[in-house]
Amino acid sequence: MPGKHVHFVDGPSTPSSTFSASTLSSSSGPATPPPVWYSPPASTKSSLSSPYLGTLPAHIQLHPLLAATDGYTPLDWDMSLPAESSHAHLARYPPRLTDTIVSEPATNPPMQSLAIICTHLPWTITVTPTRGAIWAAPYVTVGDVLHTLYRTLRLGVTEPELGVLDAAGRDRVHDAYVRRYRRVGDPRDRDAEKAKGIKRVDFLRDHRAFYGMSLVQGGLPAKRLPHGAVWMLHTAKP
Repeated sequence: MPGKHVHFVDGPSTPSSTFSASTLSSSSGPATPPPVWYSPPASTKSSLSSPYLGTLPAHIQLHPLLAATDGYTPLDWDMSLPAESSHAHLARYPPRLTDTIVSEPATNPPMQSLAIICTHLPWTITVTPTRGAIWAAPYVTVGDVLHTLYRTLRLGVTEPELGVLDAAGRDRVHDAYVRRYRRVGDPRDRDAEKAKGIKRVDFLRDHRAFYGMSLVQGGLPAKRLPHGAVWMLHTAKP
């Protein structure tokens, strides 16, 4: 049976029939992964005893809706907009994401934490299970990835963070900020968005479209992140 359409919010909310980041303990999710949507390597053995499942297997798969694919994006999502605005482009999934889909493990085998990097962003984004969310589980789910990306990209940018860019880079980010708040239709909402200033999503400039993620071979040894724990976020123009 199809699940309910999901609804991501910026913070805890009153539970409703839609998918949200409420803090209800009853929404903690299943204790074991639901049936996977792809075939795990025959030799894979997973444990949830450590943040990165101990020694990660050589072969680790990303959920089809999150995986970068040559020529097209599996998920149509302008990351300056809430995650529930995204639409699936794969025939096996309904266009609108449901609570069942976003509760699926983000990786196979499931992981308790993963890191996301992007050539446009100076930050490493760490994804862990979202406690109390309806999509939550003891491992990172599709919902955790989408929710964390959206929440992280909405964070304000400090002057030192903006200072990592050269003058031309700062101008491009500022221009992206102006274009972003000017896209808001309601005048009061537009003024409110303008007042919040530059956000991390503005570092993406015009490349706001989610274009999937791919494995960073070898991980990030300098940050003690092993192979399988780090993923590159690919972006494109909407």
